[in-house]
Amino acid sequence: MPDSLVIARHSFIDVGPPFDFYEVIRVGSDGSGLAVERALVTPLGPTCGPVASVEVSSGALHQSMSDLLGGENPCAIPEKELHRELKRCKHCMPAFSGMDVTMQVSCGEKPRQLRMDILDRDLFDPAPHTPEHTSWTMGVLSRLDKVLGPGVWDRPMFSVGDTETRSRPDSELVQEIRDGKYDALFGKGELVSQIALDAAKLPPPPPSIEIESVTPIAPISPKLPVYPPIAKAARVEGLVNVTFEISAEGKPQNIVVVDGPRMLQQSVIDGLSGWSFSQSAWGSSGRAAIRFRRNCTAGPS
Repeated sequence: MPDSLVIARHSFIDVGPPFDFYEVIRVGSDGSGLAVERALVTPLGPTCGPVASVEVSSGALHQSMSDLLGGENPCAIPEKELHRELKRCKHCMPAFSGMDVTMQVSCGEKPRQLRMDILDRDLFDPAPHTPEHTSWTMGVLSRLDKVLGPGVWDRPMFSVGDTETRSRPDSELVQEIRDGKYDALFGKGELVSQIALDAAKLPPPPPSIEIESVTPIAPISPKLPVYPPIAKAARVEGLVNVTFEISAEGKPQNIVVVDGPRMLQQSVIDGLSGWSFSQSAWGSSGRAAIRFRRNCTAGPS
């Protein structure tokens, strides 16, 4: 029975972006049980999409490696059986979601890699007929995920808030990923090391709003409109032009949008409603132009 192991898991999901997630999970003995560490690497999304990120979580299991592996010794699984399970869906339709998993263990002095394909039907079908060792792999991953916390399958489909600036810890595991130590475990030319290096770069500036012009007179301490979350998610930006009248109390009224993206118009109307003008402008009419910028990076097409 090995005393340590590394699991490389590529999860692909048909709803995104992001559509792909890469995890390296390292398990080793710590004297009283097992120490578990996971680095989740997420690629850069399309323009105005998610930034590349590396997230690290860790935990402990108060059990032996044999307990974690359900008594199954990965060094004793015949290669022929693993190969047959990988070929089980030769004539199946392509999987739209699933996981490609590689478990690396030391069997004596020789390292060994066990490859498993977990299909969408293994994850979601009530009667998936999952092969023995693929099912065993899913059980091991499930036990690890319970220790490490929510994973990629627990994320919301869409984020409508600001682009997150996630922490980029410089742990030993993260540095090993950047150095390319685990690239070969993912196969198919996936350079997880490059994604991790992208995540180490400075994040793009957050979305911004600015008042380009107000005529004939500037308001008193104008408050900027709010960038609608749905407009951020839809990557909408641009200039909104409005006309308005200034009441006898110095407040904008009869605000009319001249042009600009529809998703931004109501936010401008709501923002201008809170403005106030000095007495010299009371009873007059005015114009304003408000610029919304996403300030995002250009990712892969």
